[in-house]
Amino acid sequence: MQTISLERSRSAQTALVSLLTLAALALLGVVLAYWTWVWLAPGAEPRAPSVVPPTAGVGAALGLFGSAPTGSAVVTPTGMAIRLLGIVAATQGGRGVAAVQLEGKGIIAASEGEDIAPGIRLAEVAPHHIVLERGGIRETLPLPKPAPLPLPAVTPTP
Repeated sequence: MQTISLERSRSAQTALVSLLTLAALALLGVVLAYWTWVWLAPGAEPRAPSVVPPTAGVGAALGLFGSAPTGSAVVTPTGMAIRLLGIVAATQGGRGVAAVQLEGKGIIAASEGEDIAPGIRLAEVAPHHIVLERGGIRETLPLPKPAPLPLPAVTPTP
């Protein structure tokens, strides 16, 4: 019968414990990396729903129920998420300016007659809305109503 020395047994045990400790630390590193990525990764960008333009203009259908109004803007979707933030309406023949946010990203200020995006032009600026033009089709974009401010709590003083 062969005997194993006590010192050789301890070195084998130490090597096994070291190997298991290294494997546990590697597993801990993988778990920490995974959860760090889950918690700190940038969120997914919301995608604007694609809008299919109508095959026939709304103006063609207006002729069925009477004459189409002249000079009014026909509301059609632009296919791009455009949010009106503010208006500086012109007075005495000047050009108005509108602040818009495109696709939830950049904010730009555009004068009346300028392109705010490729193929989308700011046709006119009114005090409460703007008119966009894309491919000859006009769209009215109203200025959003401001949210009411909450009233502060007032306590009567004697």
